[in-house]
Amino acid sequence: MGSQNPQLVQINYIIASNTLPLAVIISICFLIGVVIGCFISFKIFSKLKWQNYRLKKQLAPEKDKNKLAANKDA
Repeated sequence: MGSQNPQLVQINYIIASNTLPLAVIISICFLIGVVIGCFISFKIFSKLKWQNYRLKKQLAPEKDKNKLAANKDA
């Protein structure tokens, strides 16, 4: 990728500017995207895991009630 994109590109920040090869800029943008994607995926995964935990906890007393009812019938 670096050999196919040797052009220098000027990046203007809020405070300063810098000149970098295009391949470096593409790599930095790719890595930033991966980090943001991992963060969002972790957040969604944690939310679903917590929801699953609460639903299992909510379901546990109902299972106990069903077991007690089955034991009384037997």
